[in-house]
Amino acid sequence: MPYPYAKKLLVWPSDCEILNIPHQMTVSASGEENCFIQVMTGKAVVHHNGTDYAVGTDAVVVLGRSIAVSIESIPEHPCQVLLLRLKNTSDSPGVDLNHLCLTMPIIDTFFSIKTRFCILTDREYIRTSLNSILYEMQHRDQEQENMLQLMLEEFFIKLARSFGGHKRPTSVQFANRAREYVHKRFQQNITVEEIAAYAGISRSYLVQLFATHMGCSPVEYVQVVRCDHAAYLLRTTRFPVVDIALESGFNSRQHFARTFGKIYGVTPRQYRAEYRMD
Repeated sequence: MPYPYAKKLLVWPSDCEILNIPHQMTVSASGEENCFIQVMTGKAVVHHNGTDYAVGTDAVVVLGRSIAVSIESIPEHPCQVLLLRLKNTSDSPGVDLNHLCLTMPIIDTFFSIKTRFCILTDREYIRTSLNSILYEMQHRDQEQENMLQLMLEEFFIKLARSFGGHKRPTSVQFANRAREYVHKRFQQNITVEEIAAYAGISRSYLVQLFATHMGCSPVEYVQVVRCDHAAYLLRTTRFPVVDIALESGFNSRQHFARTFGKIYGVTPRQYRAEYRMD
């Protein structure tokens, strides 16, 4: 997940436009936005950190914060792209990326494993979603905000599906299966051996994969998922803390409070007092 559930991560389109690439053009993402570039027609070469990447009409270039690339159109195949900029915002409207990651593991996987610069093959008609977002932003019809929110959620799912559909190293596929198992079973007493068996790999290889792709151990990841679920219940219900601990997969209130404090920096009661929705 991008951040603990204590924080909302709201994103919203700041710009969506079609650009003709006559020769060469630089596209950059600021420190508060992500950019998505869909090649609509033609062919081009994307230059990034001294490496050239040939792209065609099935390509989507993803730029994380503060990343810049140069796009050079191939003369025989003039290139046209659709550029979507998503800015971080603290105001409404906004799509809460943290909530999407919490409720949709496929999106969580995409944002956890993707690099700040990557090129996807459009396997899910992402261009259709981008064209719909462009139309909605240009015409400002009734219920525009609700339409854009639905379209962005669809867009993120398509991105995640296309990312997962690549012929990627099997290590990523194994990590995805392990994460899927955790999200399904975190409320139960699961072991690292069970997670590894579900993913079809050894315990030691699973530990290695989580260290590489997640920056934590499998046990730590389980605790994060449990605490994120508990944080949601603390925010949205009046359940006693002990019941929330058991519902989230902890075997005691003390263990829950200790783990929650380590991840969130506050006790469950302090978190509820600050964030609970009345």
